[in-house]
Amino acid sequence: MIGNRKLGTSMAILAIAGLGAFAAGCGDSSSDSVQDTLDKANDTAQKALDNANKQLDQANKQLDDANQNAQDQLDQAQQKLDDKDVQNKVDDAQKQLDDLQKQVEDAMNGN
Repeated sequence: MIGNRKLGTSMAILAIAGLGAFAAGCGDSSSDSVQDTLDKANDTAQKALDNANKQLDQANKQLDDANQNAQDQLDQAQQKLDDKDVQNKVDDAQKQLDDLQKQVEDAMNGN
């Protein structure tokens, strides 16, 4: 009877050890799956960030171009101070600059 007890205890210990190894193996597979999902999410987030930065760079370039265009128009209006419609031209150039800046801001804000 004592021999059967030792065998039963040994078998129980081996069974528990086997279950532990099985559970550990399952955990690794699950961890790999979670890590793969996290990696994919990080890749997607990085691509979205890169795309947003690209759009922001384009919007900044448009703003720079618009500002340069408006500044050129203001410079031309200033050069024609002798003209009787000088103030109207300056006002128009300023309005165009304001409109362009608002369009770029709207584009950057997704409007």
